[in-house]
Amino acid sequence: PIPQDSSYPPGSMRAGSHTDWDAITLLFQLPGNEGLECAANPRLGKVGWIPVDPVQGGVAVNIGDMLARWSDSRLLSNLHRVRMPNNPAEQAKSRYSIAYFAQADKSQIIEIRDKKTGKMHTITAGEYITGRIKSNFEDKFESDEK
Repeated sequence: PIPQDSSYPPGSMRAGSHTDWDAITLLFQLPGNEGLECAANPRLGKVGWIPVDPVQGGVAVNIGDMLARWSDSRLLSNLHRVRMPNNPAEQAKSRYSIAYFAQADKSQIIEIRDKKTGKMHTITAGEYITGRIKSNFEDKFESDEK
């Protein structure tokens, strides 16, 4: 929680907009821990955020980037975020959730077909995750290699 004597301006985020790297994420939330929002499906041309409020006994399921790639983009990664409540009293409360990230074994082959050439592109799940990590920490990897 944030200190009682401070608050964030309206529109602040607890977690900024992102997609998950894995294949599927299972998110367990308790009622009273609202804030999760998913972007509307970009294929529908809509812009906006939809609340994914907790349901007692429910599980939110996110498709991750790995499954989007594996499905050749037939399934889309869920762009999501967690907004900060506007009420300072609510901001001071912690938000708890449990995420289970499921991904393929590092040796699993992920193939996609190039839509223009028809050529198959092959990568292992381990190479995919390593590439995602490097993309986030590129500066760190470059300085270590020098």
